[in-house]
Amino acid sequence: MRVSRLLIGLLLLAAPLARGDPLQTEFLLLPSAEAVGTFNRDAPVTQIEDEVLKADMLLSLQKGKFKLFGEYLLSDHEGDLERFQLGWQFSDDTVIWIGRYHQPSSVWNHDHHHGQYLQTSISRPDIDEWEDLGGVLPQHFTGMLIESSRAVLDGWRLRTAFAGGIAPHVTAEGLDPFDLVHPSSDRLTMGYQARASLHPNEFTESGVGILFADDQLAQVGTPSPAQVGFNHADLRLLGVFGTYAADNWKVQGTLYHADARLYYASSTVNDNFDVGYIQAERRFPYDLTGFLRWEDSIGASDSQYLKLFEEFARIRYIGGVRWDFAKRQALTLQLGSTHTLNGHFDDVRLQWSAAFF
Repeated sequence: MRVSRLLIGLLLLAAPLARGDPLQTEFLLLPSAEAVGTFNRDAPVTQIEDEVLKADMLLSLQKGKFKLFGEYLLSDHEGDLERFQLGWQFSDDTVIWIGRYHQPSSVWNHDHHHGQYLQTSISRPDIDEWEDLGGVLPQHFTGMLIESSRAVLDGWRLRTAFAGGIAPHVTAEGLDPFDLVHPSSDRLTMGYQARASLHPNEFTESGVGILFADDQLAQVGTPSPAQVGFNHADLRLLGVFGTYAADNWKVQGTLYHADARLYYASSTVNDNFDVGYIQAERRFPYDLTGFLRWEDSIGASDSQYLKLFEEFARIRYIGGVRWDFAKRQALTLQLGSTHTLNGHFDDVRLQWSAAFF
């Protein structure tokens, strides 16, 4: 794949494992601008957000074994401290973080974060969507995260991540993560996540792995009609994922199995569903990259848990092309067809994205 994107990805992945006594700093600005249109729409609620301009800012500081990492996202409708982590280099292979982090059982968000330039498609898989954009899985936690990458099996690398922290709430607007800037003590519950993967060498994206999460999600505030009587949910995830990356091809996919137990005022509901996606990308001459993604689910239409989130896409097809027209700048055109739990809509998106050091 393109060298500039790979270098940025390696920078973000390798920075937590860097060593050195002098103060080291890294700053990355990832701006983007997007235009969105819908047509042939019969869904009462779509996932289209009135969000045109975004700037994702990442700052990393390190002195000796101590680290500070932050990510702040500013858009035309909000500003949010997405991550704020204090770290300690436990060994050459392992770093321990405390603070607000991205949960490690979302492989897509671990690789791409909030920066639009770091992903080829404009939209992310709906199962890995952010909480404030209608996401159905918790993505931001506040607690402890342990990341490690070590050599095993004649040069292969085992990458692991284990985490536990304060889980998001379920509100009438969707999931709401714990806010470090404006903290609340209302019904604090916990979540735990883990991810492990094997890779042929240290610097490749190719690999396969497994993931796990066990999250407790409490309802707070005035409930929506679908949440009347709902008190809290225990959500457990098991998943497998894989990526194959070559010079001109990249294929990645994830399959989640979810078991949810929903507690209402006078009853308990057991629920389960499966959701997965696969995305293929092909590099063409003139710095063009085509991409296709298929997202699908089993049991989503009957899931009581997913009915708490009426925007969820049970089936979605997207395709498009990206043009890297300048150094660390790209234009992307994407077409999508989405079937939500309540209807269907098609959309077209045009986006400019960039990365500046």
